[in-house]
Amino acid sequence: MAQKKYAKYIITECFSTLPAGVLRRLEEQGRAGNYVDSTRMLSLDESMLKGSFYFDCVWLWEKHGSEAIQMEIAHTHDFDEILGFVGSRRENPRDLNAEIEFWLEDEKYIITESSLIFVPRGMKHLPLLIHRIDSPIFFFTGGNGALYTRASGHDEE
Repeated sequence: MAQKKYAKYIITECFSTLPAGVLRRLEEQGRAGNYVDSTRMLSLDESMLKGSFYFDCVWLWEKHGSEAIQMEIAHTHDFDEILGFVGSRRENPRDLNAEIEFWLEDEKYIITESSLIFVPRGMKHLPLLIHRIDSPIFFFTGGNGALYTRASGHDEE
């Protein structure tokens, strides 16, 4: 059967891996018993589809351990970014049923409701710390950059 002309625009896969610094940070916290059960669902960037922007989405199922889990460090991008946190409880999906610490520049926000966060290019954002997850969260992030890159805030290699 011949390949359909536009089949490449239907994405059903993820990036092969996360940035090395993110993986290392999550592994270190996991060895100490602090981790989040999660499932990466779908990803997109120019390495997968020429001309696309970057996008990634993950189910965050459950947090383990007593310490907050730092998912990412403070950084900036040369592109605009949007991050979304969506609650999954049918009776009230606007209630995140979780507590996420999120920084924009030097201001700390505690996210407890389903939210979209717009981060203009050049704005320092994060760290992102997960304090509590009581029901699954659908998390996504995307930006109008072709690849996920940081302009500042690089992990030690």
